Amino acid sequence: AGAAGALGALLIALIRRSLTPRSFWRLLVETGQITVSVLFLILAATFFSRMLALSGVPRFLAETLLSGPIGPYGFLLLYLLLIIALGCLIDSISIMLILLPIALPVAEAAGFDLIWFGVLTVVAVEVGLLTPPFGLSVYIIKTAVEDRSLKVSDIFRGAMPFVGAMLVSLALIVAFPSIATWFARL
Repeated sequence: AGAAGALGALLIALIRRSLTPRSFWRLLVETGQITVSVLFLILAATFFSRMLALSGVPRFLAETLLSGPIGPYGFLLLYLLLIIALGCLIDSISIMLILLPIALPVAEAAGFDLIWFGVLTVVAVEVGLLTPPFGLSVYIIKTAVEDRSLKVSDIFRGAMPFVGAMLVSLALIVAFPSIATWFARL
């Protein structure tokens, strides 16, 4: 979808003749820099994931968390709270690349549906990205809106109903997993 959108934007820019060869080259260089950054992040996450698998940490965590008093849903609650807390501080890709190599083996050992677990992860990350103090989505909105009188605190206040709705939807998806999986099972 992102590639189709980029192609559409490029075609519109070419049709409107608003893209000069110099600005096109600058866009290509900037895109390359961003792509390389993301690829290095993915490479580091792959090494991290393999190192964890070789160390046996995920297996140990699965045994410890699932056989102890916490249980599968206690693990799930801790996991979701950790994701929301991290979402206040760092971006979504970093959260998933750090936590999923540890949490996926535990989720599998708990018998959770991985599609359901993935949907919960994404919703929890998005909740974290809207919550203070460093909700990245709020700062992106502030940058996109060109109204200088609009304060970041106003955007946080405006986002709170959405955070509440997303927390309710998170609880519903936990209570009724088929909400997240029925379409994928068709």
